[in-house]
Amino acid sequence: MMQALRLEYRRGQLQREMMAEEPFAQFAVWFAEAAETDLLEPNAMTLATADENGRPSARLVLLKDFDEQGFVFYTNYESRKGRELAVNPWAALTFWWGNLQRQVRIEGRVERVSAEESDVYYNSRPLGSQIGA
Repeated sequence: MMQALRLEYRRGQLQREMMAEEPFAQFAVWFAEAAETDLLEPNAMTLATADENGRPSARLVLLKDFDEQGFVFYTNYESRKGRELAVNPWAALTFWWGNLQRQVRIEGRVERVSAEESDVYYNSRPLGSQIGA
C-alpha cells in the first residue's frame, strides 16, 4: 500500500547556475516562492533537538524571521525543546514545501535572541497565545 503512494518528483531540480551564491539569499528566493503558493503556513518548519543523552525529538514550529545571522523562532524556555536547547544548543530545521517538491535543511547552533526582542514578540501575541505559552 505505501509503495503506491510514491510520487515521481519532477519539480524543484537544482541547477547550480540557477542558485544564488549566498545560502541566505537562496533561502529568501525559495521562501518567497513558497509564500506565493496556497500552502497553509510556509513558515512552518520541523525543529529537531536532542537531550543531554542524545535522544532526539522533533516538532513543528513557525519561523518568525531570518537574515544572514540565522533563523528566528520563539519558544517557552521551560518547554521540552527549551530545556533540550539549554543543555544541547545544536538543532536542525527542515522546511517541506510539498507543492514545490522542495525541502530545505538547516543545521546549526541555536542562540537566544535578546530579552527585549523576546518580550516584544511575546507582547505582540494574542492573550490566549500568551497564556498558552
